[in-house]
Formats: sequence, structure tokens, C-alpha cells
Amino acid sequence: MKRSHWIVFLVICAVLGLLIVMAVVHVVRTSTPVARRVHAATPVETVPVSRQTLDEVIGGSGAVEQSSTVQLTTQLTADVLEVPVKIGDLVKKGDLLVRLDDRLIRATVEANREYVDVSQIKIKNETNQVNRYIALQQKAMGTPLDLEKAEISLADARQDLAKSTLSLKQAEIDLEHSSIKASLDGIVLERLVNPGESTHRDEVLLKLGSLNSIFVAAKFTEEKMHSVQLGGAAETAFPAFPGEVFPGKVVKIDPNIDPTTRTFTTYVEIQNSDLRLKPGLSGFVRIRRSMKDALAIPSIAVMNPSGEQASVFVINDSGHANLRKVRPGIVVNAMTQITSGLQEGEKVVTVGQLYLKENDKVHSTSRSNVQK
Repeated sequence: MKRSHWIVFLVICAVLGLLIVMAVVHVVRTSTPVARRVHAATPVETVPVSRQTLDEVIGGSGAVEQSSTVQLTTQLTADVLEVPVKIGDLVKKGDLLVRLDDRLIRATVEANREYVDVSQIKIKNETNQVNRYIALQQKAMGTPLDLEKAEISLADARQDLAKSTLSLKQAEIDLEHSSIKASLDGIVLERLVNPGESTHRDEVLLKLGSLNSIFVAAKFTEEKMHSVQLGGAAETAFPAFPGEVFPGKVVKIDPNIDPTTRTFTTYVEIQNSDLRLKPGLSGFVRIRRSMKDALAIPSIAVMNPSGEQASVFVINDSGHANLRKVRPGIVVNAMTQITSGLQEGEKVVTVGQLYLKENDKVHSTSRSNVQK
């Protein structure tokens, strides 16, 4: 073989040997099982723990509900003459809802007024009579028995006045109740009486829903329960009003989780002075939450995040991996807030942690993020 051929052969062998060595080194540096067998440093990807602003927006659909329901009852036994509203009607405070037959009540009012007038006249006359007997007795012309009878008559007259006054007041109240009016701005939810029917005391005639402010009962998935707080700001968009956003606030959070949909209900209150938003109207609620200066790491670094012992691997100054328990907070855009267990600047493993053991020697790959 010529000398030049030997030189080419040796060069090819050297290149092949170099490629084999590079391949072995690459496998050792990128394969955790292989690195552990040859007692080499385990390859991992790491990121530094940093402080960030976590902006979270969650959304859920729901429907409008009345903020409160009022039942209108009657205090009379009477015939119904008029019911000028029907289910779904919007009513203003003071609008007539039911009118009852009040002819007998008006007659009772007039009769009791006359009883009061007569009782007042009797009291005046009996008072004069008592005064006369007192004057006669002072002149030794009257008897104590006559004065006693006069005082008894005066007391009876005063009792009659009290009874007639009470009867008059009751009749006047009944007259007021003969016309049932709306006690608030709202919507008629139920109508339980019709003209020509008779009512009895404490019977429910109508049900009104308050619409000055309304609730949007929005459904959110269970993992977002930590993101919803009482009093928090919310905004709602309704397909019925495109391009318009209605501000509100969270006033109630249902603690129960629907076992089928795995959602919970959040009630957002919206002011509705113009009564445009009506029960049943569908809408989409957005709740925005911003947490500034939050200690955060990629969610992929957290092992067992929903269990009792969430943990991460932290790389110490000597290049060894140490398992550390942490307490995770909110999760936003694949970033998890850490409320305890880590300090800013520490490096946590994001790739390769599933193969690590406590105190393994590691080295960071070129894909690891470097703290700036």
C-alpha cells in the first residue's frame, strides 16, 4: 500500500474515532441513565427563580338573574277587579299591580269616622257633667254617688272613642291595601291572580324581581377557584349588546362544585338603572387579576403540584440536585407562583427532574436559561 493511502486511512480512522467519542460524550451528557451508569454528571435544563408580574384573565359564561325576589300578598278578603300587568312586564315603583273591590271598605271608613265624631261629643258632654257635679259637691249641694256615676260615664265615653279610633285606623289601612302597588323597580316573575277571583288574607298575588341591580351567575372551572375573590372587579359582555362592556363586582361565590361539569358558580353584581338587563339574558364574564412582584417558576418544574407535597429540584453551588418542598400559588400562562420554599436567583430543574435522585451531580445543558 502506498504511503498516501496509509495517510488517508489513518485520517479516516481518526475522524471516525473522534465522531465515536463525540457521540459517547453527547449520550452521556444528554441521557440520565447512561450518565448515572458511568458516574457522570446528569444532564438537566434549569431556570433561575425570578420575580414577575402575573396577569391572569379567566372567563365563564352565565345568565342574568334578579338580585332579589319580592312576594306581594294581600291583607284582605275581597274580589279582584283589575290586574293591569302580566308576566315579564317591567314595572316602576308605585305602579298599580292589583285593584280590589273597596266599596265595603270605604263604607266602613265613613261609619267609623262618624263613631269617632259621636264619641268625641259624648266625651265633651260627660266632661261637662263631671265638672258640674264637682262644683255642686264643693257647695255641699251634690252627692258623691252622682259624681262617681258621671266619672264612670266619662270613662266609658273615652273607651268608646278609643275603640272607634282603632276601627277607623284599621279601615283606612284596609283601604290602602285595596290597591296593591309595586314596591320597587323590577319585572313581574309570577302572576297568581286574575280579575273576578276572590282573595284571602296572606295570599300571594304576584312575585316581582328586583332589576335595579342584577346578578350574572357565571360558571368557572374548579381550578380557577383560587383566582376568584369576593369584591373583585369583573366585566361582562352580552351578545344582546355587542361592543358594550358592563362593569361589576363579585358578590357571592358558591362553595359547591358541580360533580358533572366540575365548575362552580360566581355571582357578579351589575348596576342596571335603565333596566336593560333582564333575567335569562346570556353573557360572558371576565375577571382580571394582576399579581406584582410574584416569585415564580415554570409550572413544568413543579412535581406533584396538586398533592400534599409539591416539590422541585434545586441545584446547589456545588452542582448537586436537592429535592425541596414548596408551596405553589396561582398558575398563570404556565408559570406557577411559589409562596414559600424558594428564594430569588436559585436554579430549579425544568427538564430531567423525573430521573433525578437526591444529591445527584448535574450539569446544565445549553438550553438552560441564564439569569440576566
